[in-house]
Amino acid sequence: MRSGALVWDVAVRFFHWALAALVIFCTMQDDGGQVHRAAGYAAAGVVVARLWWAACAKGHGSLAALKPSAAAAFAYVRAGAPRCMGHDPLGLWMVWLLWSLVLLLGLTGWMSRFDVFWGDERLQEVHAWLADALLVALAVHLLGICLMSWWWRENLSASMLNGRKRGPTA
Repeated sequence: MRSGALVWDVAVRFFHWALAALVIFCTMQDDGGQVHRAAGYAAAGVVVARLWWAACAKGHGSLAALKPSAAAAFAYVRAGAPRCMGHDPLGLWMVWLLWSLVLLLGLTGWMSRFDVFWGDERLQEVHAWLADALLVALAVHLLGICLMSWWWRENLSASMLNGRKRGPTA
């Protein structure tokens, strides 16, 4: 029998890892070709699907649980980063940053195919800048996972695989 509280449902975990795989693929296959574009559109689609799921879901994966707040983030840091069952207040900002960057990458990639941008490299430069920003954000995300896993003495990556975390009183 599995121990711990179920925090992340199957859909949340599927969307998380599907997006991670697509971002890795797009980073490795960054030639702008048809396969890169299809994977990029799929990544944007995963974000849209995840937002749809959040609108329908209950619990930690719901839209209500994904509302970032500057006040909550500052209070969380002042309180010494106490353990959270779902996303912590800083993690919520990262979620929205990552999703926004993926959506903007999908938009700028799609726009770059328009005739109006033929020969104009500014949009491609914006797309490249967004891709670099996404890589930096991902590095910070991974660092945050490692740091908070150590701080809380809990394997946060495992919880995104099996959906479970220690109970709130553990």
